[in-house]
Amino acid sequence: MRVVIAPDKFKGTLTAREAANAMAAGVRERWPDAELVVVPMADGGDGTLDALGGANRRDVVTGPLDRPVDAGWRLDGDLAVIESAMASGLVLVGGRDANDPWAANSRGVGELLARALDAGAARILVGTGGSAMTDGGRGALEALDDRAPFAPGRVVVLTDTTVVFADAARVFGPQKGADAEMVERLTARLGDDAEWLATRFGRDPRHVPRAGAAGGLSGALWAAGADLVDGAAHVADVLGLDGALAAADLVLTGEGAFDATSRAGKGPGHVLAAAAARGVPALVVAGAADVDVAAVFSLVGTVGTTLAWGDPAAAVRRTTAQALESMGL
Repeated sequence: MRVVIAPDKFKGTLTAREAANAMAAGVRERWPDAELVVVPMADGGDGTLDALGGANRRDVVTGPLDRPVDAGWRLDGDLAVIESAMASGLVLVGGRDANDPWAANSRGVGELLARALDAGAARILVGTGGSAMTDGGRGALEALDDRAPFAPGRVVVLTDTTVVFADAARVFGPQKGADAEMVERLTARLGDDAEWLATRFGRDPRHVPRAGAAGGLSGALWAAGADLVDGAAHVADVLGLDGALAAADLVLTGEGAFDATSRAGKGPGHVLAAAAARGVPALVVAGAADVDVAAVFSLVGTVGTTLAWGDPAAAVRRTTAQALESMGL
């Protein structure tokens, strides 16, 4: 058996690589002689930097609520990789309940971009996802100052959503602590931001697909000349997922919470689509799942909440082994 193991992170408990290693241990229990190919996935959100090689530089930048944060990023030759969550992530403020959705800003991401540009990076990948702000990218562009607009192809934004700029607050605001009134205020401000961007760069992001990622940051960078791409597809291409699937007998993927959105731009959704395109059977191991699909196995449903939260790596290993057994594989 040749098994490709390509999960995303189990947010708050396991990185994508830790989850993959736990799945690998579960496969070994069932098939000790299996050939395993591990491809830890990401989709532009948290974990993208790790998937693309990990941080080899650190800088103190402005956090989402203006407190300094120590943010990691990567410079590999003339390629830079920046993860928005490292500088402007919701986790940095203590989650949605501790966030100030009006004040949260993207300035730190702009400061990391400025570092990369000043270091001579010819190409910069900016992962979006897990952000605290809905500032339309204004903070980032203010930090970049006259470094924007960008030369064609120099900045590539990895997104896990196709939401347009104008809808960023309505779709993602509640996840960042915004109530209904705040969502409307943020939406109105995004309209002002779009006009400002159109005036400055001649490109209006309001109705551009993927421009709503990271509270409109992706739209601001697009207005300044960046390319917006499917983050999961880009990461998969860099990591050689399609080649790994060519000779696979089975694919395992998963993430912390698997739901209907997982198939719409998220890492596991891309893995499932790529496996289906090659006719390779696939199983999903997730922390929790709210979709009733035979090939999806949740830690909570298989081994229980106590083990799932108390020892997630052991829970993933045991759930993987039981999934293979229950499927008759």
